[in-house]
Amino acid sequence: MAVYVRNATFADINTAKMTSKHIPYLTRLYSLALVIILFGVLTACSDLSREQRRVRKAAERCYAYLQDGKFEKFVGEIAYADSMSDDYRAQMIDLVHEFSATEEMCHGKLINVEAVGDTIIGTTAQVYLQIQYADSTSEEIGLPMVKVDGKWKMQ
Repeated sequence: MAVYVRNATFADINTAKMTSKHIPYLTRLYSLALVIILFGVLTACSDLSREQRRVRKAAERCYAYLQDGKFEKFVGEIAYADSMSDDYRAQMIDLVHEFSATEEMCHGKLINVEAVGDTIIGTTAQVYLQIQYADSTSEEIGLPMVKVDGKWKMQ
């Protein structure tokens, strides 16, 4: 039985009686629509979260090098490190070593670094790191990052 409605208002359509044979089709239609919407949302979110994980991991890796006293590797994570002269690179390594020693004198050893937030705009990012020291103090810093050849580096 087919029902054709011309010039019907919403109220007319709303009060039309549906038979039980229409219900399974509507259920399938709603289920399909829900699956499509969820797939779209999950796909859109996963790309963003993957990039966030990459930039946060890169920032945490940089500070892990600092925590472990691997100052040459820390300097190597700077975006323009490949174009540094040997003298400039040595000065940067010494500067980072001095900074680390000063922080250790003031707060004790750096014991934990965790990325707690980020802002990504194109190929640049700001990663917020929560740093904890041995004397129970902690601070949050913003670490500027830039994407170079597909890898996140310190700016």
